[in-house]
Amino acid sequence: MRLSISKALALGIVSLQVITVCVILASSYLSTEQVLIGHAQQLMRNLSREVIDRSEEFLAPARSAVSLTGRLAHHQVVSSEKPDEMEQYFFDQLILHPHIAGIYYGNLAGEFHFVRRSIEDAAFHIKRVKEDSKGRSVLNRWFGEDHSLIKSETDPNDAYDPRTRPWFKKALMERKQIWTDPYLFFTSNTPGITVASPVFSKGGDVLGVVGVDIDLSSLSDFLGFLELSEHASALILNNNGDVIAHRSNGPLYTEDANTGVRRLMHIDEVKSDAARAAVKSLGKKPGWYVLNTAMNTSFEHDGKTYQTVFTPFSDNWPWLLGIYVPEDDFLTEIKANRKLNILLALAITFVSVIIGVMFARSLSRPILSLQKSVNAVKNGELEVDIDKSGSVFSDIDETTTAFSNMIAFLKDNRTKNQDLKKQLSHQAHFMEAVLAAIDDGVVVCDIDGKLIYSSRVVMRLRGLPEDERLDRFDDVPFKLFAADGKTLLSKAQWPIYRALSEEMITEEDVIIESALGVRKHLLISGKAIFDTNGEKLGAYISMRPYA
Repeated sequence: MRLSISKALALGIVSLQVITVCVILASSYLSTEQVLIGHAQQLMRNLSREVIDRSEEFLAPARSAVSLTGRLAHHQVVSSEKPDEMEQYFFDQLILHPHIAGIYYGNLAGEFHFVRRSIEDAAFHIKRVKEDSKGRSVLNRWFGEDHSLIKSETDPNDAYDPRTRPWFKKALMERKQIWTDPYLFFTSNTPGITVASPVFSKGGDVLGVVGVDIDLSSLSDFLGFLELSEHASALILNNNGDVIAHRSNGPLYTEDANTGVRRLMHIDEVKSDAARAAVKSLGKKPGWYVLNTAMNTSFEHDGKTYQTVFTPFSDNWPWLLGIYVPEDDFLTEIKANRKLNILLALAITFVSVIIGVMFARSLSRPILSLQKSVNAVKNGELEVDIDKSGSVFSDIDETTTAFSNMIAFLKDNRTKNQDLKKQLSHQAHFMEAVLAAIDDGVVVCDIDGKLIYSSRVVMRLRGLPEDERLDRFDDVPFKLFAADGKTLLSKAQWPIYRALSEEMITEEDVIIESALGVRKHLLISGKAIFDTNGEKLGAYISMRPYA
């Protein structure tokens, strides 16, 4: 499709304007979007690190309480021999650390002292299991907030034995402080974790195990108070896929339909589709949700793109904190601004169209006239009628004048070229006739080694038809030997190339062997060719056969 000059100019101006505006808008939007996403990811990393630090601070007092209790028991400051003092100490620890659900001590004899928060009418529950000469006794007591006794009763049917519990066995086996996997506390149905440590005598023998239960339900409350965006969410995940805490207010446990046993909810059982998609973006299977450092991912859900960061806890807790945020939460203002910029770009384009059309019309008339003259010259017509009435544009007026001068110059040069061609043709025919009449063979090449002339004698010596035309001297296979007839000359030793390297060659004895294997002795002379300014143009050699 061919366009007129006015349409082409208008279309070009408009297209240039549109492309420029679009490139600026796209570059600005994309760069701003990437910068904001990068800042958001870094903010999420910093926030996740802060959450983990505060979560670990939340768990640290339990570790300290276990360590302190172990040391006190080691020095017999608290012991089964002093049950009231031990239980009072446990009670004080619960008052000091509200997130500790219970603290207890069991010895190798099966005795057990347990102080826990109560979800019944009383605030605290103390359980004491004693083994003595009279046999086994279990005493349960309930206290108010002021530690006043509300109720006390014995339970002869209670067969609880701390030595059979997993935390007791694990602490004895590893002989160091241990942490259990998160699980549901039976009484409160809230997620919790136990830290336990063996107690040693001064002689190094194990006396028993002290343990602390930590209620993790407050972690979910803590995630709910995070200052995230409107639609952001967060969760804490065990390495096997159990959900320890979640920003939503839904339950974190489920009940087995067959056994009726309650357990922590697995990530695949969580009602939040976005939470499942966030964990799936890790690309890991349950049991392998382990990271060495924070990891950013993204995923699509419900037509939205989410940015996610997963950060591991310390080695004591094989957990991951995940925070996921829809990109729209921090790109909404950018997208609104983009719409405004698009409307502004359309307005600028419309104005550009009007200006472009007006400008194109003012240019088209003198240009079209000049175009007709150019087409005539292209067809070889130098007798053209050029519009010299002038234009409001000085550049077009100067172009018209320059074109008129060019036509006059072309007319003059056409006449001179015709005369020069006649002279050159006559000289070329004359020179070719002279060289053909000489008995010696002549080869001429330019500075690049391209063959300019090879006389008929040379063609016969090479075993070629006299009228064959070659681009280079070595296009057809042949060989050159030294005078002894045995030493094969390399191309760098050939006289034509040595002459081209400005070596003077005089009556050098060379043997040529044609492609047909015919040998002849030659006397070759040659040198480089220079113009009057001393610039090298090429080289020539002459060759004369002799017997």
